[in-house]
Amino acid sequence: MLGLTHSVTIDRRGRLLRWAALIAAATLLSLIFASTTARADSKPTVVLVHGAFASPEGWTKVTDALHKDGYQTATPALDMDSVAGDVATVRSTLGSIAGDKILVGHSYGGFVITNAASDRTDVSGLVYAAAFVPDTGETITSLGVGYTPGTFLTHLIPAPSGFPKVIDDPRFYAADFAQELNPKLAAEITAQQRPTSVFVFGTPSGPGAWHDIPSWYAISGADRAIDPDLERFMAERAGSTTVQFDDASHVGALTHYSARFVKLIEQAAGATN
Repeated sequence: MLGLTHSVTIDRRGRLLRWAALIAAATLLSLIFASTTARADSKPTVVLVHGAFASPEGWTKVTDALHKDGYQTATPALDMDSVAGDVATVRSTLGSIAGDKILVGHSYGGFVITNAASDRTDVSGLVYAAAFVPDTGETITSLGVGYTPGTFLTHLIPAPSGFPKVIDDPRFYAADFAQELNPKLAAEITAQQRPTSVFVFGTPSGPGAWHDIPSWYAISGADRAIDPDLERFMAERAGSTTVQFDDASHVGALTHYSARFVKLIEQAAGATN
C-alpha cells in the first residue's frame, strides 16, 4: 500500500512538472512574440533640423502631421554661430533620444545633419528638403560655384545683434524664400527669421554621412535660394530617393507641399525600420 501511494505521488509530481514546463515555455514564447511585435511596430523618432535664417517653428505643419501618424519628433534650435556648434547641438539631441532616429534637414540644416550623423549607428536615414548635402572639405559657398546664386545673397543686412550675424532684409524675405505662399503664411515665415553667422557659409564639411546611410531628397523646383540644378546634383551624387515639387519655393516642402513631404519622411522611416 505504501508503494502504491508513493507511485501515485511521483506520478502527480511528474504531471505537475510537465505542466509547469509547458506553462514556462508558453510564457517564454509569448514574451518573445511580444518583443518581436513591439520592435516591428516601433517607429523611429524624427529629428528635424531647420535652415539658416529660420527657426524650429518652421517645421510646425510637418511635425503636426507626423504626430497624427504616431511619430515622435524633436526640433532642436540651432544657434547658427558656427557649424561645429550646430552639429554638437544636433548630436546632443540624438544622444538624448532612445532608439533609431531619422534625421531631416532643410537648407543649411542639410549641411548640419550630414555632419551630425557621421559615425552614428542610431541614425537609420537622412531626409533632405531643398538642402545642402556636402562631402568632405566642401563648403556651402563652394557647392554653389557654377550654379545660379540665391537671390537672398544680395539682400543680406547686419543683424540687430551686429556682424558677423546677418539676416535677409525682411522686405525681400518672402520673395527670396517663400514666393508661392499666400501673404499671411509668408508673413509668418518672415517673422520666424533668426540671424545667421556669415562664417557658416565658408566652413568645410567633414565626411558625408550619406556614404553610409540611405537618403531621401525633396527638390524644390522653383527654389530661389538654392539652384534646383544644384539640388538635383547633390541628390544624385548621394544616391538619394528623390521627389520634385515643381513649383515649390525654398520652404515649399515645409508648407505648401508639407503633406507630400511627410509621406517622404515616412517612406524613409518605413524603409529603414
